[in-house]
Amino acid sequence: MNDILGKTGSIWSSAHPAGQVTFIGGHRGSSIGAMENTLAAVKLAIAESADFVETDLRLTRDGIPVAFHDANLERLHDDPRSVAELDLAELRAIHPQTMTIADVLSVAAGHVSVLLDTKIGEPHALRRSIEVLGPWLGDGTVAFGTRSTATSELIRQELPDCPILGLYENYADYPVLAAMGGLWARLWEEDASARTIAELQELGLKVIVMAGRRSADAVGLISRDALATLLEWRPDAVMLNDVKTGVAVRDTAIHQSIFT
Repeated sequence: MNDILGKTGSIWSSAHPAGQVTFIGGHRGSSIGAMENTLAAVKLAIAESADFVETDLRLTRDGIPVAFHDANLERLHDDPRSVAELDLAELRAIHPQTMTIADVLSVAAGHVSVLLDTKIGEPHALRRSIEVLGPWLGDGTVAFGTRSTATSELIRQELPDCPILGLYENYADYPVLAAMGGLWARLWEEDASARTIAELQELGLKVIVMAGRRSADAVGLISRDALATLLEWRPDAVMLNDVKTGVAVRDTAIHQSIFT
């Protein structure tokens, strides 16, 4: 496991007081250098010293949790069918690079923590995912990213010791997340500032900033200068497509803080 911060386990539940070195994570793996949500992207993120990798969780028709961002195959394959209406074998026939979440967790084990951006909210589908992924969910290295307080509460009930990271669009819900024991909150880059980050940290939440804008062609993309400025605001983590650049900018900031 990357030990630049002296980590011996999960970044999600480790002590990380505000102001410490920022964790760098690969959005859908290191997706600037490999196709998003593929084993190649996950392995590249690990090789580039990511502290964590993020991938998206959806459920196929035959109940297999897979790493796939979009609800359907329109963007990648001009196919309107949804992931949920395809069996794993059918999905792989269209998108051969499809990996199961079990694949992701097996490759990541012992190297990086993992964030599962949970795209499903239906209780039965979430419980099915938890059932399948159970063997990997006991050590705290896997966090569930949830998009509503209801989903967060379901995860908390089913997995009391599992780290929960809020991916809420309504930031006013974050005090509720903190009250139920959630550990992390996401801010979009455009909403991040020294003040907004500090306000969430004062609630007892650690803050992860999603680089880029809320669009398919801009999410995860950030310039070196913008990243350097963002790091000055002391978020607990930044998630971006280019892990190599993210780690380099972060490590330059550490060096400059030591020798200036």
